[in-house]
Amino acid sequence: MVKKHSIKVIRYENQLKNNWDGFVNEAKNGTFLFQRNFMEYHSDRFDDFSLMFFSDNELVALLPACKIDTICYSHKGLTYGGLIVKKECKFQLYKDIFTALIDFLNEQKFTELIMKTIPSIYCESGNDELTFLHQFYGSSVEMNIGSVIYKRKEIVFSKSIVRNAKNAQKKGIEIRKSNDFTTFWNDLLLPRLEERFSKKPIHSLDEIIYLKERFLNEIELYTAFLNDEMIAGTILFNNKNFVKSQYIASKSKYNKLGGLDLLHYEIIKNLKADYFDFGTSSEDLSTAENSNLLAWKEQFGARAIVFPTYTFKINQPKI
Repeated sequence: MVKKHSIKVIRYENQLKNNWDGFVNEAKNGTFLFQRNFMEYHSDRFDDFSLMFFSDNELVALLPACKIDTICYSHKGLTYGGLIVKKECKFQLYKDIFTALIDFLNEQKFTELIMKTIPSIYCESGNDELTFLHQFYGSSVEMNIGSVIYKRKEIVFSKSIVRNAKNAQKKGIEIRKSNDFTTFWNDLLLPRLEERFSKKPIHSLDEIIYLKERFLNEIELYTAFLNDEMIAGTILFNNKNFVKSQYIASKSKYNKLGGLDLLHYEIIKNLKADYFDFGTSSEDLSTAENSNLLAWKEQFGARAIVFPTYTFKINQPKI
């Protein structure tokens, strides 16, 4: 018979920062987004409810989380989340951790738990425990579609991308790594998001500069210049085995010159990570795909992947 684990759950406190960050660095599914210096840049916007899980006094899991009324989110201010577990975590331990989590939230009078998990391909080993467990808790699941490029011997670009990239080079467009986040933000990103979607980025300029200062190697800005003018750019988040495109923007009047195509052609051609995450391609406030955006990413060799968000009713029966 498989032995069950006795799990103790405590709320995160500031004096546990080193324990938290050290565990994230060694976890099978930890990324720098779970470091406290990243999570707390927007601490004024969220009521933190992060949790730590111990078995026989050993830290075995974390839950980056916040709360709104009686709903616990993992984490509403992060792109993905879920239980962060040690590399050696086997299924029974994960199951016991999740059972302890549900019991703890029930004791704290929560009514729902909402978790958007990180896909297995971004982890050092399988990460689909919740995909299996959720069906026993009467939960619902929402899927958003994303686009990911798998590293292989040869990245397959469409003929139109290669042609556009070469034409952009002939027109004098150059790709540069830059630290000029202010120009990218104010001249490209803000106008583009307002023009196309009537919305603002998740981060503010001050926040992205704050994060860049604390994660010098993890956050990078790559840009396309025509003469001395920045005409396109993307902010990349570098993780252990994948690179995520966090923001992409260009100046509308230069779109036909192929700056964005050349920019991503060069980034992906020189990719050293296992995966390049182009981000989600869902319509705003829905799970329906943005077909044009999805098709553009697929021209670089990206293919579909889903990003699940699970909603658990806390008072549902447990297995």
